[in-house]
Amino acid sequence: MKLKYDNYIFDLYGTLIDIHTDESSPKFWKKITEFYSCYGADYSPEQLQQTYFDLVRQQEHELAYKLAISFPEIELERVFVKLLLKAPSHHETYSSVYQMNEEELVHSQWVQDLSNMFRILSRDRLKVYPGVIDTLKTIQKEGGRIFLLSNAQGLFTRPELEITGLAGYFDDIYISSENQMKKPQPQFMKKLLDEQQITASSAVMIGNDFQSDIGIAAACKVDSIFLNTDGLSQLEMRARLSRVTDDYYKGYKPEIVISGDIREILDICTNN
Repeated sequence: MKLKYDNYIFDLYGTLIDIHTDESSPKFWKKITEFYSCYGADYSPEQLQQTYFDLVRQQEHELAYKLAISFPEIELERVFVKLLLKAPSHHETYSSVYQMNEEELVHSQWVQDLSNMFRILSRDRLKVYPGVIDTLKTIQKEGGRIFLLSNAQGLFTRPELEITGLAGYFDDIYISSENQMKKPQPQFMKKLLDEQQITASSAVMIGNDFQSDIGIAAACKVDSIFLNTDGLSQLEMRARLSRVTDDYYKGYKPEIVISGDIREILDICTNN
């Protein structure tokens, strides 16, 4: 087997990992409220949920303006800390968290503990898609380099890469929250290409989202493969692709794996 590309850039969620999370349930926010209460920060579940989403929107807007980009990605660590410090009321606590300043809290074990709880309580499915491990092993065996380019929060994603056993398969990992921008912002992929000294013609992007995965590949003139893991109809796939390509990247055509089975990319990426 001879690989067509030297470099394989993968999306994560919906491509390699099958995940489902729900951050909308009242039960979830009640548990997070109880966690904050342990550290002296008093909210009702409804207050905490609303304040959380308000802070996310505010910080995204500020970051987009600061960097002059359309697709910013904030660090949720900073939102979690703001929620602690800016609660509508506080009760007396002997917790040592208040001995740290805001920046120290952002990098503290407290934030890591909260993020683990936040993710575990909101997540009801986390598993690797069939064929993923074997596909990655084959690419490695044939000399291909493997990279991750994911719209995600590092504080959630790095533990999940370890839990699923995927962490060791990547030559390097690029997570949006650690780079202040997310797909399809072209600079996100360009950073990976530049740092890894990759030419566009030697790489392929594999993902399950037309806007973020196929869009960023088209912007960077990188070939791409769309995995239909959501079971979209051919009509819907054509419509979503046209929204990405017609206005800006006319003539760009990704390969499409209708079944969503990642094992099929090996046929696409092999020079016979």
